[in-house]
Amino acid sequence: MQKKTLYRVTLTVIAAPVLAFGAPAVASADAYYESETSGAGPHGAFNHEVESSAGDGEAWFEESWDYAGKDGSYSSSTESGAD
Repeated sequence: MQKKTLYRVTLTVIAAPVLAFGAPAVASADAYYESETSGAGPHGAFNHEVESSAGDGEAWFEESWDYAGKDGSYSSSTESGAD
């Protein structure tokens, strides 16, 4: 067997399991997102927050906002999840 052929066979034997088992692991990676915004001015103050995540067969989402001004204050929150 030529040296070049032996090298290719060895590389294939090593690379095949890595690619076979590594690709699904990358495809099943967890995901997470978070964003928060706040502000204040002459008309009042506010805060808005969004968070979500997915992974390991579960998903979760949360959104909330708050506002306070001369006419009063308001607040809302939504949360959802699945297994």
